[in-house]
Amino acid sequence: MKNKIGKYFTYALGEIILVVIGILIALQINNWNEERKNSIEEKVILENLLENLNLSKTQSELLISGENILKQSLIQILGIESDNNGLKSITISDSIFKNTVWDLQSDIPTFNAYNNLKSTNKLSLIKNKNINEKFTELEFRLKKLNDILNDRLSVHQIRIDDILEKDINFIPLVKSNLPNINIENETGNNYSQLLENKRIRNLLGMKLSFTQDVIDYRKNLDTEIKDLIILIELELTQKNNESKTKN
Repeated sequence: MKNKIGKYFTYALGEIILVVIGILIALQINNWNEERKNSIEEKVILENLLENLNLSKTQSELLISGENILKQSLIQILGIESDNNGLKSITISDSIFKNTVWDLQSDIPTFNAYNNLKSTNKLSLIKNKNINEKFTELEFRLKKLNDILNDRLSVHQIRIDDILEKDINFIPLVKSNLPNINIENETGNNYSQLLENKRIRNLLGMKLSFTQDVIDYRKNLDTEIKDLIILIELELTQKNNESKTKN
């Protein structure tokens, strides 16, 4: 009887051990499958981020180029070029004056892929800490850029647009948008004389200063975008190499 009971407990213990081993193996397989699924999803996420960042880089470069054009136009109509010896002057047309005084760029590069990941809480799938830290830095740079853009827009709307409302005849400037209108009876504007006015020069000087600040912040953001592109490209290359090694 004792032998039978001993054999029963031994058999039962063996069965329990086999069940536990089976459960552990199943859990291990399940964890492996989850890790594999997460790894595949992480790669897709990184590829989408890379595609979006390359688009953002193109947008960023175009926006910086536009700011530099505005900056140069402001310098030229104010006659404060570094190589100006006092004899150089430019002819200021209605379109040049309008574009320089009125134009203002407030667009920013788009980061839709990153924003979508944040809203769905999937950023945690990115295992590379450097990439996550760089996106945090990107957000910081983007906020600083937004702040300076809003400051420039606020000053522009409150004060600089007054030049076009109060100091000139705006109708001739409309012709650049509506070339078929007749402005023969409109009073022309003497922009050279207008730009000798201290108030107007100071307002355009403020716009120039803000524009340089915007360029600096845009360049900082552009640097973060390019650094992120390099990091993600390296991460994807590493993952592709690991995948080839496993296969």
